Amino acid sequence: MTAVFSLIAAFIRVYGGKLSDEMGGEKTAVISLIVLLVGSVIMTFSSLLWLTIIGEILVGAGMGVNNAAVFKLVPHYVPDAVGGTAGWVGGLGCLGGFAIPPILGDIVALVGINGYALGFGIYIILSILCLLLVWLLYRTRANLTAHLIR
Repeated sequence: MTAVFSLIAAFIRVYGGKLSDEMGGEKTAVISLIVLLVGSVIMTFSSLLWLTIIGEILVGAGMGVNNAAVFKLVPHYVPDAVGGTAGWVGGLGCLGGFAIPPILGDIVALVGINGYALGFGIYIILSILCLLLVWLLYRTRANLTAHLIR
């Protein structure tokens, strides 16, 4: 299942880039974060294997598309430092891959066997926080554009 998750997240980035080009980075990010949130809720609260697999597929798809959306947004928000910002974004992505698995393990250690499912609640929290950040970015960009037009 780990390989399925990784392959879905990797290959769907191409489609995520196409969506970002057509709809814009913010809208694509919102859609992908909602997909990620739904998948996370399913994985956290499902007790059925087939439903958990659907949740995993949704989480992988949401993360892959969101990755493309983020890299679409970088030149809009940091046009003078695209390379450096892309490096920071990639580094933060690696940090998430490094920091979240031990947290998931700690939840299992605290709660026991039910911690495996409850640990995915981290992704619910992170999805909601990211949706708030995208909203703030969108408002900032809209206000900046309105100010520049005046």
